[in-house]
Amino acid sequence: MKWGIMGNTRFRGFFSHILDDRKRLAIPSQFRSALNNESGGRVILTPGYDHEIAVYPLNIWEEIENKELLTLSMDYLKSRRYRRHFTFGIKEDRLDTQGRVLIPDFLLAHARIMKEVIIVGEINYIELWSPENYEVFSKEVEKFYLEDAEGIEGLRRRKDENTSR
Repeated sequence: MKWGIMGNTRFRGFFSHILDDRKRLAIPSQFRSALNNESGGRVILTPGYDHEIAVYPLNIWEEIENKELLTLSMDYLKSRRYRRHFTFGIKEDRLDTQGRVLIPDFLLAHARIMKEVIIVGEINYIELWSPENYEVFSKEVEKFYLEDAEGIEGLRRRKDENTSR
């Protein structure tokens, strides 16, 4: 498999769901199918960069570990902090028979999720947002879209770099 490419599966779409009383989230059916096809329903939940929760199929996360996190020298404080952003807040899980995932309190606190969850497909992974964080960040995306689009070429990774994030 090429780095960062999941079979032919992509996560696309926007959904709003509610956590149940046990803090389980029902994954939308088309995302559930993709997760089951790609990784047997095994997922990694990590804190996202923008106060969201990133949900990766296990096989994609293992590529991130191998190509990005394990290549960092732990001799440098910046590398250790970056790597630990993910490893200190990671949870491995498997979708239950009803397609739900249990979200731990530390990740819910990171994303400021109380009950309602905005679920967004990010092509090769899924993001979980609180409605408030999603609204703030989506306004920022809209505000800077043209400026970002004009300078995006300088932000592309080289072919030999990790393309999954």
